[in-house]
Amino acid sequence: MSDVSELTAQAAAFMVQAGYSPGSRASYQRVWNQFGEYCAESGIRHPDREAAARFCVAAGADGVEQWQVFCRRAVGCLFDVAETGRFALRAGRGKIPVPEVFTAEFEVYAAQLAGCGLAEATIRGKTGMLRRFLAFLADLGVPEVAALSVLDVSAYVRSLAPMAAFSRAGQLYFLREYLRFAVRQHGADPALGSMFPVIVTDKDAVLPSVYRRGEVAGALAEAGSASESPLRDRVVMLLASLLGMRSGDIKGLRFDQIDWANRRLSLIQHKSGQRLDLPLPEECALAIIDYWKNERRQVEDPHLLVRQRAPHQPPTAGNHFHQVVAGCFDRAGVETAGRHRGLHSLRHSVAVGMLEAGTPYPVIGAVLGHANANTTRRYLRVNVADLRPLALEVPNGR
Repeated sequence: MSDVSELTAQAAAFMVQAGYSPGSRASYQRVWNQFGEYCAESGIRHPDREAAARFCVAAGADGVEQWQVFCRRAVGCLFDVAETGRFALRAGRGKIPVPEVFTAEFEVYAAQLAGCGLAEATIRGKTGMLRRFLAFLADLGVPEVAALSVLDVSAYVRSLAPMAAFSRAGQLYFLREYLRFAVRQHGADPALGSMFPVIVTDKDAVLPSVYRRGEVAGALAEAGSASESPLRDRVVMLLASLLGMRSGDIKGLRFDQIDWANRRLSLIQHKSGQRLDLPLPEECALAIIDYWKNERRQVEDPHLLVRQRAPHQPPTAGNHFHQVVAGCFDRAGVETAGRHRGLHSLRHSVAVGMLEAGTPYPVIGAVLGHANANTTRRYLRVNVADLRPLALEVPNGR
């Protein structure tokens, strides 16, 4: 394990490479120097994150004031670089904090997930739902998971009523899994493990949100306005609205996956792990080149898209470009009431547009990277023009 000087040198080199300003580098260095002095006085030769946590407490940086939060982040970044080669980007503002009374139970479950070999996005989703559940229990005054009752869980389920049916079902699937874990791990009431024997959900209960060609064209015309990264936003909108790419695949797109000579993209899908080959329309190619030459930070990162602000690395895992797409719809004056307006709605729109143009199902599924043909068939329900001739006549109908 490295000593503080080695950790500091690695982190300082990363900050220079990532484009941090001299002022920012000096601010981080001051905290690192204080941490080094703490370790020297405490006889800590090879510090770890626990030592960093003790330092923050000793320095009075265990509160929520801005300087306290920065101190904890600066010290944590030393270990981020040692473990991953870069700083971990800060969590989204909407992240629900873990109530202090449930910190230990949360960490036990998070560690169990990490040991299962799950995808990072899956772990983030499950721990996010657990944060929500534990925050609700803390408000109820539940002192520990072992004291959880069926009535407490029932109250939480009632609180999910405003959610869409499919979202609520997802919460219930997680809750069933966690309650069984709580019974095994924390000795909770065994009755909790059998609360949800059957969870009824229907993926087809809600129609996919779809925007027609004129609406998408209007949103595309607004791509790149009112943004600090206008050329990047245009690339995102084009890849989603012309090729139906998922946000994870757009964020993960690398330069070596672009075949300029043959105008093709070849990538491994973030969601399914399967290879996907797509044509690269000229409009997309020109937008990528424009972004690359005129806006992208010139950093040694293989990914096409990088943040404008330091650290200049790919967008965070939780950034699904919702604000980019929703902003384009808003500025274009597109009516979005009753429809989702994130990036995935553009993917749905691509699928329905191809379907209405008579594109065969296998081709649509190949373009969208569907592993299951039934996923592609979901869009048939939105293709009203082709469904209308199949409608049955209503006896005595007027």
